[in-house]
Amino acid sequence: MATRLQGMRSLKNLFQKQLPLYSTPTASRTGTQIKRFSSDTQEDINYEIRPMRRSDIQGLYELLDENGWNMEKSYLECVFNTDPSGLVIVEKDDGKVIGHNGILAHSETIASSGMNIVKEDYRKHGIGKQLFRKVMDVMKDRNVGGTSLSNRITFYEQFGWTIKSYTIHYNQGRVNPNFIKDVPDANVEVVSVKDANFDDVISYDSELHTVPRPVYISNWALHTSATTYVALQSGRVCGYGVLRPADVGHKMYPLYANDSKIARSLFSKLASHIPKGEDLIFSQPVENEMANSFVEANNLNTYLSMTRLYNKWNIYPDLKRVYSVSTTEYGIVNVNTKK
Repeated sequence: MATRLQGMRSLKNLFQKQLPLYSTPTASRTGTQIKRFSSDTQEDINYEIRPMRRSDIQGLYELLDENGWNMEKSYLECVFNTDPSGLVIVEKDDGKVIGHNGILAHSETIASSGMNIVKEDYRKHGIGKQLFRKVMDVMKDRNVGGTSLSNRITFYEQFGWTIKSYTIHYNQGRVNPNFIKDVPDANVEVVSVKDANFDDVISYDSELHTVPRPVYISNWALHTSATTYVALQSGRVCGYGVLRPADVGHKMYPLYANDSKIARSLFSKLASHIPKGEDLIFSQPVENEMANSFVEANNLNTYLSMTRLYNKWNIYPDLKRVYSVSTTEYGIVNVNTKK
């Protein structure tokens, strides 16, 4: 297991099936030649931008790992299994994956973009812009959301992402044993997802997300590596959370709850499954002050801050119920929309 220092170093570089996006129009294969300059040589490099295939998952995973992204392979499989039609890769003529971007459509009007990456050796050739134009062409009139590093917002503005929504802090560290031991009574029953009606969980998730995403949530929360708990109050779902191992640490994605006591009950139950000496990864909207208090109480280290952006209208999330987001890539969390 990587040490905490190694985990922090890799994480600092980190930047649902809903609707198929490439149905109309179909993604085209784009062959392009670029020139890469090194200190003493000039080399012609051929590449193409094309729809992602299942066989590309390993190559994309290796690219992400090489660039320090803590993005486990099982997450890539989850996204691909949800809907691969909006996923695009850049393939070099030797078969290597050197770039990726993609979108998941949540409805006819809303979509999310994520995982925009180009191999470092091939940056500054406009490949990233080509990727964005490719997916933006497919997005058509949808309102598209994505997350941006604070110092990269201007890059996304050229594609129309000018509407700032909320801010997510990425945190990592050891859980405070006292925080999960002294849990106030929340007057709820916390049960394994196996003992809950998953349709009710989907309905609860839809309240926060506005559109049902049963395929994505099923792929994520019911995966063999997932530990998922549901909070019930008089038989009704009032929160749920998922813990999954990442390449470094364990991600608590998401943690949703109707109030802070319920959230803490779920947090404590999930955190008890983290092996001794290993880290929690917890990404909260900073507008949720109670979620901020969870970060402070556990002395988690905030290593990254990102802003949620939209290109057509803002989405107003019920952040009081969002303690940790469901995903930092491709995901949106909201309860109503306003144009």
